[in-house]
Amino acid sequence: MNTTNGIIAERSKEAIASAMLEVMKIYSYDEITVTQITQEAGLSRKTFYRHFNDKEQVLKYLFDSLYQECVEEIVRTGLSHYWEVVQCYFDFWENHADIIKLVKRSGLLPILFEESYSRSFEVFKIVRTPVFAKANEDLLPYMLAYSIGGMQSMLMRWIENDMTVESNLIINCLKRRYSSEII
Repeated sequence: MNTTNGIIAERSKEAIASAMLEVMKIYSYDEITVTQITQEAGLSRKTFYRHFNDKEQVLKYLFDSLYQECVEEIVRTGLSHYWEVVQCYFDFWENHADIIKLVKRSGLLPILFEESYSRSFEVFKIVRTPVFAKANEDLLPYMLAYSIGGMQSMLMRWIENDMTVESNLIINCLKRRYSSEII
């Protein structure tokens, strides 16, 4: 594929993902059809099926794009400590509050959060040294599952409470409570 076709393909995927979010504002996820998405995107069904098999793949693409953006923010800011990453994660979702509330309303938070576990290995490699990762290789999946589970639980509770408490207050409270650094 040449560069121009690649750019056009990526724009089509982004338009379809954005259209899905727009349609989700009106309909429950279960009611959404490919036709609704393509009409909102102003693209043909043929274009849709060139990039995606179904709306679940659009959702996966959307969630993957969001997590990629979050990881890029972690890299860009050069974070190196657990609590900095947690704050960045909360800040990221606060900046995307409209999307996360829409995903919550659609009952799709578990699917969104499923992606975070796989991304946690990528983030861990960015934040920690390879020596630390190698030394904890066997236990790393468990450590990350514990850590991600806590972050997701906090985030879900925060979203359920309409993000009314400032995230830095929550995180600072936890830092004081759990003074030893978590992975």
